[in-house]
Amino acid sequence: MNRFTYSIVLLIFSILCVRAQTNADAEKLITDLLTNAKSNAIKTNFELTVSEKNAVNSHIGSGTFIMKGNKFFLEMDEIKTWFDGKTQWSYLTENNEVSITEPTEKELGETNPMAILAAYKTKCLIRFSKLKSTQNHIVEMIPKVKNDDFTKVEVQINKTSGNLFSIKVLQKNGTTTLLTLSNYQKGIKVTDDIFVFYKTKFKGVMVNDLR
Repeated sequence: MNRFTYSIVLLIFSILCVRAQTNADAEKLITDLLTNAKSNAIKTNFELTVSEKNAVNSHIGSGTFIMKGNKFFLEMDEIKTWFDGKTQWSYLTENNEVSITEPTEKELGETNPMAILAAYKTKCLIRFSKLKSTQNHIVEMIPKVKNDDFTKVEVQINKTSGNLFSIKVLQKNGTTTLLTLSNYQKGIKVTDDIFVFYKTKFKGVMVNDLR
């Protein structure tokens, strides 16, 4: 999975629950999410499908994501990532290898869910899609600058529960990334230990300290 696709995964989890009738309301709700998510932990299972242009190749992955404020833990078969608000650990399962960094603000814009959401909010037009669904609200985020890497982000939210159902990201190169969520839980109880990598739990792990 390349860096951009992985960043898209983290972006996807940072767009939570949206309910409104006007574009102004949609933008306000995105702003509110940045505030509310700081005090409410979220856990969800997900399935990620990445389809290249003309559906030539498709890549499917799944995993679990936990987020609380600016901290997060993401687990897939091939990679696990912890971020405690300062330090980030990225562990490659196949290599038994972890890389440690202290991301800059720019780097967090590629990996941290809240930083990504904030960045997209400022450079996107947020509006309700013309597409209709009996079960879900459909919101789209359109870049204001045409030279961005993506052309649209489409968000679907369940009308009854208010939970995020799916997000589709259409990239300029023709690649489509679709994330579908299940077992979505809000307001869970987690300790900050879950956002920290502990070397003692990974026997023989190779450590690349890049700080």
